[in-house]
Amino acid sequence: MATDELLAKVILKLQDPVPQYVLGCLPAIATIGAAPKKSFISKLFWVFRCLGCPFIGLFYTCNVKIDETTLYWLNKSCFKKVYEGNVEGQIVAEEEIPHRPFGHHAMMVIHKNSTHSNPIVLERLNECAASNDTVLKRLDECVADASVLERLSSSFSAYYIFVGILAGITRVIGPRTCEDWPYIPLTLSWTLPAIYRRTVRGKLVVKDPERLKNTVIYVESFAKGNEEHHTRVVLTALASIIVPWISILLAYFTPPIGYFCRSKYLTVICSVWSFNNILAYIHHWLEDKYELLDTIIRVWFNLCGVFVVVAFFLLALLANENKWWVDLFGPSCDVSDTCSIKY
Repeated sequence: MATDELLAKVILKLQDPVPQYVLGCLPAIATIGAAPKKSFISKLFWVFRCLGCPFIGLFYTCNVKIDETTLYWLNKSCFKKVYEGNVEGQIVAEEEIPHRPFGHHAMMVIHKNSTHSNPIVLERLNECAASNDTVLKRLDECVADASVLERLSSSFSAYYIFVGILAGITRVIGPRTCEDWPYIPLTLSWTLPAIYRRTVRGKLVVKDPERLKNTVIYVESFAKGNEEHHTRVVLTALASIIVPWISILLAYFTPPIGYFCRSKYLTVICSVWSFNNILAYIHHWLEDKYELLDTIIRVWFNLCGVFVVVAFFLLALLANENKWWVDLFGPSCDVSDTCSIKY
């Protein structure tokens, strides 16, 4: 009899909207954390890294053009900058760049339509452009179109996120219900740009470009400056920091105010994200200059990603279990008198 009652309770729990919303957000997590790594462990680490620091996934989504997605996964040693030297006025110099050519360090891939007043420089640029065309064709083999199922699964996540947002707003401006609503979809609303890119553009890097040997991409500085890329990176960083905090505001102002410490719980997650986003933005400026620091930061982001997964899992378990909030976090989370909840 006790087993039957427990089974019935579990089934009823699964029918609650909150677990369904959690499952609906899994494709969003998979989308923002998609990476053409060789092993499953490497793919999983990248998912944890993107969950631990939203700026990483958003940087790839918002600052890497769709025709440059394969280049993003190349090591900095695969890029060479071409510029006009000063020796005799007609020497073309080449050098490895200390960072990958994206974001604040963005550079332009040399193509055949390059123009230059110096014929010797122009000839070398055309040679670099021809080499780039050959390499880019090889890199195109690493790209595939997203399947219908992959696009639909991402669209389902977008649906759950939008419904979660509407549910949160409705709870704030509507009458007091003292019922839980899915915080996780709203907290993951920052994944929407990646979902849009997957659904509309549908391009996936399915093979690791680093597996190609002797890959060299020739780049040059932008003739008109790099202000657009600077602005885009700054906006990406601000969005990754600000957007998650919207869920805290909605959670706090949902009547009754401070409903069982939901907002405090989400504050911990968003504080970790904000710190990591700022750290990642600073690290982008110093990208690959300090290898030890780079390794430490990656390990830290992975650990934070594991923490976020555990925190979300616990948040899903705590849904509609108000007594658990009080048991775990103390009497300050008890608003049962306001809600007239009987344990």
